[in-house]
Amino acid sequence: RARGRCRARMAPQENAGAMSSTGPTAYMVTQGLVFIKHSEDPTSAKIIKSKRPVGSTICSTGVVYTGPRGGRWAEVDVSRSPGEMGWILVEGPGFGVVGPLLVDPASSDGYTQVIQVRWCKDPPIFECLMPKSAKIGDLVKVFCARTGLNQKETIFTKALPRKAPNGSNQLLPMDYTPAKDVLTNEMTLESCNIEDALNLVYTGHFDEDYKPSV
Repeated sequence: RARGRCRARMAPQENAGAMSSTGPTAYMVTQGLVFIKHSEDPTSAKIIKSKRPVGSTICSTGVVYTGPRGGRWAEVDVSRSPGEMGWILVEGPGFGVVGPLLVDPASSDGYTQVIQVRWCKDPPIFECLMPKSAKIGDLVKVFCARTGLNQKETIFTKALPRKAPNGSNQLLPMDYTPAKDVLTNEMTLESCNIEDALNLVYTGHFDEDYKPSV
């Protein structure tokens, strides 16, 4: 399984919380990164941040710990997820991301979609898994939280402009993108019929603002 470089960080102190044994026994990675506590103690303050492929599965015992600040941590089932151990963040505040990092595949099957975003050319600079009912505005928030880009200067399109008619084989400026291919914040992912990587149109200073979190 693919692994990225890991970075340790200290979690907000969680001295009390609630434990439940009714959680899912498998989770699907939604944003390409995870936060793990390599400890039997879910209140441990040491957290490892690491990459995992979007759509990959992490098995759980079904036990979920909810900290006092609302962070939800699932206990990893080491017998079914070799190489993993401890507690993994499902969703919670204070980690610089928007939305869940893990979802239950049993409840999301058929209702989620992998979204990729490219900047000027392949390969994509971003990938995530989101419910089809989510709006483009929700995608913009998740994307910008992960990339450091400004939400107000972020536009997604389904297609690139046509080539210039002068025979140069160069694309026309982004302003010439057909209106039907420009996605607005109120559209749902399902209504957009996304079949390929989205194109990023950034009206700010990309090289200065782009600071990916992983």
